[in-house]
Amino acid sequence: MFTLILRLFHGKWKLAFLSFICLLILSLDGIVFPYFLGKFTNIVTDKEYDKVPMLLILWFILWMGLLVAQVSNAYFFGKLRSNILVDLKDNMFKKAYEVGNRKVNSSTYLSTITSDIKQIEKDFVNNSMNFIYSILQGVVTLIFLLFIDWKVGMIFVLLGTLPTFVPKLTSKWLKEGTKNWQQANHHYIEQLEDGLNARNLVKRYSAVPFIFKQLFHAVTTEQNKYFSMNFRQAVSSFYVSALYVISAMASLSFGAWSVMRGDLSVGMLITIYMAADRVVTPLISLANFYNAMTASEPLLSKVLDEKTQDPLPKKPLLTDRKEYLISLANVDIGYQMDLPILKDLNLQIVSGDRILIEGASGSGKSTLLKTIMNEQDVISGSIKYGDAIQSNLTESFAVVEQQPFVFNNTLRYNLTLGKDTSDDELCAILKNVGLSHLATPKGLDTQLGSNVHQLSGGELKRLEVARALLYNKNILVVDEALSGLDAESADQLNQLIMNYPGTVINIEHRLSEEISNRYNKKITLSSCGDLLTKETSLMEG
Repeated sequence: MFTLILRLFHGKWKLAFLSFICLLILSLDGIVFPYFLGKFTNIVTDKEYDKVPMLLILWFILWMGLLVAQVSNAYFFGKLRSNILVDLKDNMFKKAYEVGNRKVNSSTYLSTITSDIKQIEKDFVNNSMNFIYSILQGVVTLIFLLFIDWKVGMIFVLLGTLPTFVPKLTSKWLKEGTKNWQQANHHYIEQLEDGLNARNLVKRYSAVPFIFKQLFHAVTTEQNKYFSMNFRQAVSSFYVSALYVISAMASLSFGAWSVMRGDLSVGMLITIYMAADRVVTPLISLANFYNAMTASEPLLSKVLDEKTQDPLPKKPLLTDRKEYLISLANVDIGYQMDLPILKDLNLQIVSGDRILIEGASGSGKSTLLKTIMNEQDVISGSIKYGDAIQSNLTESFAVVEQQPFVFNNTLRYNLTLGKDTSDDELCAILKNVGLSHLATPKGLDTQLGSNVHQLSGGELKRLEVARALLYNKNILVVDEALSGLDAESADQLNQLIMNYPGTVINIEHRLSEEISNRYNKKITLSSCGDLLTKETSLMEG
């Protein structure tokens, strides 16, 4: 628990210290109010009215000091909490980009950032400061209580500590409730995302009632688990509060008996009772805060967990060879050692190659491409990368997807991705890829996205090529970019791809003979894993 708190506060010690000082001042509340209320009661009882003004003035000054400390803590802790949440959300987003998390569904990160971290803020971050304050107030007030009458004070305190044993008995039960809600919430987010993204498909197949039923069941389950998680905390808090009432009644009974015996004045009883309450209540609060923090601990541990979900690809074999970019020697590829998709593949890719990989669905085209890009380990054999490719292979490839992704932002943003580039250079590149109608400052400011301006499929693929040109990528990978285009559009886009200044690797289901003959190397895959490699002279398109 304390290790997690220290990890949250790491790098934010100045704000944490200032908040701690404010909490330390606030903890004097356990002395100020009991002492002055008891003193005021005795003065009024003894009719020493001349002492009242000075007592009230001093009480007012200290009370205002506590209020100043309270608002100061709201500022410092508010800044601290904001910085913590920024770090948690930022780190979770960055985690999605780690190589070992490539296969994790985006909805998992979306759910964690928008939902789980909000729960962490409520149950762990806020309560961590409340936890510290409760300890400070309890310790400071206990010292004061022992100083004025340790015997009576200890009886009040010991009876009041009974509720603190509840958390140990319920912590496992509370953790289970949180885990159940977390699983149900992630399942609902996935179902919700699918349901929203597949609206046209669902309507087309008259599956709207089915999807409504599925989503209703998912959200009902999620809310039931959420209710169960909160109710478990409420039940645990009820046990704590019930024991507190019992201990308070027993303490007051003993105090009344002491007053009747003449051992205590009424004012002293009030002081001891209030001070003891300032010791016991923080202890009970500690129990409640501990319950909430314990319940949210699995969420925080998951966010702070530095382990990746997938095994990392093997480190690429880099050589100083200049005659090739990539060399595949006796390579078997696939996902199971005893069941390779392709076997004994030999291929050398040199700078300027135009390579075509053809094959039916399921023949291994995409798997071969992932293997070449070091996103998938080989089963056997070796792949070596020449010195013309950067050590970070990811940055050596540009990919023209079958369905390119578009940010809900301007064309300029989608093209540059933050790279500092002049409008003149961007316009020249757009003209080069056949997007002249967008090659103006106004065109660069065009908002793209599903709810605003939409580019056609061919335009989006040209945009991918333009971005590859802008970033001067060594290798352009084309993933079935010609599918779905008419013959004329496919021919124009392929001409553009073939004119790319770097190396081109293109995978397609099937191409016309005219387009196919533009490639100098062809790899044909069959559905049963057979491989035919053909090398021809590079033909001009």
